[in-house]
Amino acid sequence: MKSWRYLLPLLLVAAFLQLDCSAPDRSLFGTWELVPEKSTDLVTWRYRKLQLEIHPQDDDVVILHNWRDRNRIAFVDSIVVVPGQKTSTAIAVDSPIWPENWYMGVLAKTGVDRLVSGEWIEPGRELSVTIEQLVEISQGEKIVHTHRLYRIDRRGKILKLVEQRSTRPTPIELVFRSAVNE
Repeated sequence: MKSWRYLLPLLLVAAFLQLDCSAPDRSLFGTWELVPEKSTDLVTWRYRKLQLEIHPQDDDVVILHNWRDRNRIAFVDSIVVVPGQKTSTAIAVDSPIWPENWYMGVLAKTGVDRLVSGEWIEPGRELSVTIEQLVEISQGEKIVHTHRLYRIDRRGKILKLVEQRSTRPTPIELVFRSAVNE
């Protein structure tokens, strides 16, 4: 009987570890709400809320950046990524609003294509996306290269988006929490 006294705690620890290790990994697909206090502090996010929607569509990944103002969506910026495709996906720009820099006087060049490419680093959990976009500034036009890394945590509740732009020396880190109440 004494052996059970020592064996029982070990069995309980092993059972808890088994439950945690066998929990299915969540994917980055779903709806995500920006957590401003844990993200890079930029003027953009003080006045508007950012919500991400990431969905699979056949072999593609659709990413919607929903810029919210109060209780409505003020602007939607969407990209479609075909992970692993060698050629980029062209997405026509139809609005001069470049929501990531609206306060800096940087406008998206309308009527031209944004080139988008990407690849899974870890399928369903970590996605690397590269965007090439022509923008208009007071000095003329400039091509901006943006690299985005979308990564979900082990529990599937936090998504981090690290964005590095060719026009900015430091990366922008945005932290999102799952919008699904569990």
